[in-house]
Amino acid sequence: MYNKKQHARTLLGLALLGGLMTSTPTQAGGFSTPTYGAPGWGRAFGGGSLFKNDPSAAYNNPAAMAFIDSTIAQQTVDYARVKIKYSGQAYDYAGNPVTNTPVLDDQGTMGDPTLNNNNGGQGGFTAWLPTGFLVIPMGDRFAFGLSQVVPQGMRTTWSEDSKFRDFAVDTKIETIGLTGSLSFKVNDEFSVGGGAIVQRSQGFVSQNVDLLAAAAVSPGLGGSAFPSGVGESLIRVKVDNISVGWFAGVVWKPTLQDTLGLNYHAKIKNKMTGKYNFKTDAIGRNAMTNPIGPNGETLVEMAYPGLKLFPDGAHASTQLDIPATASIDWVHQFNDRWTLGMSATWTEWSSFQDLTLKSQGMTIVAIPYNYKNSWMTSIGGDYKATDQLTLRAGVAYDQTPTRNSTRDPRIPDGDRYFLAFGAGYDIKAVPGLTIDGAYSHQFVQKVNLKTKNVDRLGAAQLDGTAESSGDVVSLSATYKF
Repeated sequence: MYNKKQHARTLLGLALLGGLMTSTPTQAGGFSTPTYGAPGWGRAFGGGSLFKNDPSAAYNNPAAMAFIDSTIAQQTVDYARVKIKYSGQAYDYAGNPVTNTPVLDDQGTMGDPTLNNNNGGQGGFTAWLPTGFLVIPMGDRFAFGLSQVVPQGMRTTWSEDSKFRDFAVDTKIETIGLTGSLSFKVNDEFSVGGGAIVQRSQGFVSQNVDLLAAAAVSPGLGGSAFPSGVGESLIRVKVDNISVGWFAGVVWKPTLQDTLGLNYHAKIKNKMTGKYNFKTDAIGRNAMTNPIGPNGETLVEMAYPGLKLFPDGAHASTQLDIPATASIDWVHQFNDRWTLGMSATWTEWSSFQDLTLKSQGMTIVAIPYNYKNSWMTSIGGDYKATDQLTLRAGVAYDQTPTRNSTRDPRIPDGDRYFLAFGAGYDIKAVPGLTIDGAYSHQFVQKVNLKTKNVDRLGAAQLDGTAESSGDVVSLSATYKF
């Protein structure tokens, strides 16, 4: 039965998870992030959450909670470093090479061009990511779980004077979720479980808009010889949303040594709202506000009838749904020391076709991405070297959902391999406490960035390649009550 002691543990778990609600994302394929503690990272996610007493089951596969034998809490912090290098050229709408340019200050004034020598070839970020899980058995058949996860998140940062500033400057997507889940053990071999997630999604995007170049290729003013690189304006969009979703799983133990699991996380509708504004100079402001047409239209309205931009800010919205995922996991225990796990995860990235920014009933811009569904496969395991020390290792292959025709510097993603190592140590001085650490390196495929920007952003073109790599260090403290 669920007693007062279990109630106190639940309150303690909520307090622990509540302290983890500030986070920054690490990067995986697309803009998804792995949701594991250090033990999972050390196995490269092989076997999912089916290893014995893994509290990350509270989110990844709630059915597995039914086989956890005592209350267990885990707090994790990950440190991630992602590096991106671009090699190649950029061209304006007329085919002229684009180079670095002075950056506007907050007052829209050009800086000293001699101080802006960065060609924008380097990008990336560093980040900290906290995660927490709590599982509480309730009698012989039920278990309750809580978690705080960041299932979606990515970030890229390029210089404002980058030669592909018309494609990307800052991009940040982050989803922080709190979940509750319940499992039921049908018998000693089979269990089911399900849960719900309440999440807050936040997004920030900035990039240059070459207004005169956009006018030159517009339907309304097509053929006009406007110069490119003049009247550039940095658009900044900040949006967020709170949404709700669900997930479920099943676990089957066909033998004493084998565990099989299936889990599904449903697609979550996610309409994000907020504001946009511009950092611009006098030329850019005039293009958006100065009436010059026969009926008082601005240059922007003449180029794109019905489109009105507000440099000092206006309402903005975009649809950024969280894709559905499905996983199959298998864990085999060879003996008291060796345990091996394998996993395959499918993500319905085809639900992400474009990034469309709307304001006051108008479509400001629609950027096509046309993502494709992808798979991630992994294998990893544990070796219990001593009664206190457990060693781990694993490898994983993660397909990118991006396409050559629409890939841009915002998410210059390629297929990647994870190589991971880890260890866990039971602290004898504090019975029930285990400290785990892991290191993972991501080898990312070199990818082409050969794409043309949409007309409304100036129709610039890229012809080059991007090379990326990533490192994640993970540290967990796990306590069995």
